[in-house]
Amino acid sequence: MESTAEKLVNSFAELSSRFDARMAEFEKNLQQPSSSVPNPTVKALAAEFYAFKTFIWNSLGLLKSQVQLVASGLDRLETHSRRKILLFHGVKEDKDEDASKKILTLLTSQMKLTNIKPDAIELCHRLGMKKESARPILVRFTNMQARSMVWMAKTLLKGTKTTVTEFLTKTRQDVFVAARNHFGMKKCWSADGVVVILLPDKSRVKVTSLLELKKFTTQFSKTDKN
Repeated sequence: MESTAEKLVNSFAELSSRFDARMAEFEKNLQQPSSSVPNPTVKALAAEFYAFKTFIWNSLGLLKSQVQLVASGLDRLETHSRRKILLFHGVKEDKDEDASKKILTLLTSQMKLTNIKPDAIELCHRLGMKKESARPILVRFTNMQARSMVWMAKTLLKGTKTTVTEFLTKTRQDVFVAARNHFGMKKCWSADGVVVILLPDKSRVKVTSLLELKKFTTQFSKTDKN
């Protein structure tokens, strides 16, 4: 089975070969002695133009598919690099605060995770520029076990101002927002970096791109109530 890189190399090689052959054919026709080639008619020129136009559009379509393939691969890699990260929203922000200490207090007191120790947190800091509202806190855990324990315990924060979400890539965050806008907030959530949707027919689907989402937004009408 070809890797992504191999597919790209082979596709571009095919595209280059087709383009070179087409250009060589045009050049050959142009260089033929005028005495042996009748004057081109408008119809013949039109046929050549549309043939070349079709070739160019097919080539652009191939290039587009390859770009999408690369973007998809990069998005998967970025999602994998974020698998140990969670975002904490609504945690009060104080001047000269210790974000790690705040998160540990939250985990042990409100989320009842007394077995989570300081060494379970590899990185902890606020995201973005300072503003009036509390900025989310990014927490990278040292292992997936600690991350999973926190993720499973997030329901204990229900009714408080604090929420826990995954750190989705921009591509998947756009999908998540679009899915919620179409199907309703309670029908969409994320799990392991994938957007999960509970469709009107009660089936569940997983999507990672707007192209995948379009299939279901086309099939099911927009939900009026969230």
